[in-house]
Amino acid sequence: MTAARQDAWNADEDNMLAEIVLSHIREGSTQLRAFEEAGGKLKRTAAACGFRWNSNIRKQYILGIELAKKQRKVNKDNKKHSVPHVHSNFNNDAPILQNSKEDVIVLADAVIFFQKLETAIASIEKYKIENDELKKEINILNADKAEAVQTMEGMKKELEQLKEEYHSLISLLDRASKMAGELGETHKINTLAQTK
Repeated sequence: MTAARQDAWNADEDNMLAEIVLSHIREGSTQLRAFEEAGGKLKRTAAACGFRWNSNIRKQYILGIELAKKQRKVNKDNKKHSVPHVHSNFNNDAPILQNSKEDVIVLADAVIFFQKLETAIASIEKYKIENDELKKEINILNADKAEAVQTMEGMKKELEQLKEEYHSLISLLDRASKMAGELGETHKINTLAQTK
């Protein structure tokens, strides 16, 4: 049994785990055997590999799993119904096995996969264009905001200046009122003094 590791998974380990699991699916093996093989190669437990596959990686390989299952079915059907043809390799005389029906099905699956991939890339391009447009709108809004903040700062300064002028005017009016009151009192006193 391999020793358990406590460190985080990296992208290379995720890729190796995915390759091993997909290979086992294509060959008609169980995921448990795939996790055991992966655990041996990655120096992790089979349970850790199973958990990592089911919780993080499987969602990223939906198309790959579909293709692997189709390949498994093709391999199974070919074992039942056909005998591979033996051809000679031009570089050396060792015979190679070839089954054209299997190649056609795999090619069709690959075409479907690349069509889906092309659609996904087109969607990504569409999102990139939308993202660029949104960035432009954000830049315009930020410029408008900066202008509004600058205008508001100017208005704040004007308001402060008006407040100062208002307080000065009130203070001036208070002094004028007091002076008028004092003049009025002085005038009354003078008038009374003259009448006596």
